[in-house]
Amino acid sequence: MLALKRYPNQFPSLFDSGLFDDIFNLNINNDLAVRTPLNDIIENENEFIVESVLAGVKKEDISLDINDGILTIKAERRSETDGKYNRKESFYGKYEKSFSLPDNVNVDKIDAEFVDGILKLNIPKLENDPKISKVIEIK
Repeated sequence: MLALKRYPNQFPSLFDSGLFDDIFNLNINNDLAVRTPLNDIIENENEFIVESVLAGVKKEDISLDINDGILTIKAERRSETDGKYNRKESFYGKYEKSFSLPDNVNVDKIDAEFVDGILKLNIPKLENDPKISKVIEIK
């Protein structure tokens, strides 16, 4: 079994395609498998879409912020059970996940919605993407 990739002193980028390749191979008893929400990152011509599975989390217990090009998703799932567990496989507590945003996104127009336990972020690309190739005319 391959280990989840580690990123010392930096956050994974939205471009890191292999970041979650092996998360489904993690043992359920592994604390990382339970505490890390699953994230899908989709890119199309106009935007990036991040979908985070936050089952059992209330909208008011989610916060999003961007600081120095780092998008951070924080959430807390609270236990409302006073009884004794005979078996407990779910996790209650705080989640936190950070991503390094690429330079070609418009952070002022990021849109977020939370429906049916899925947090969906639409992160539009800048219209004048500096990475688009172009032909330069020689004068």
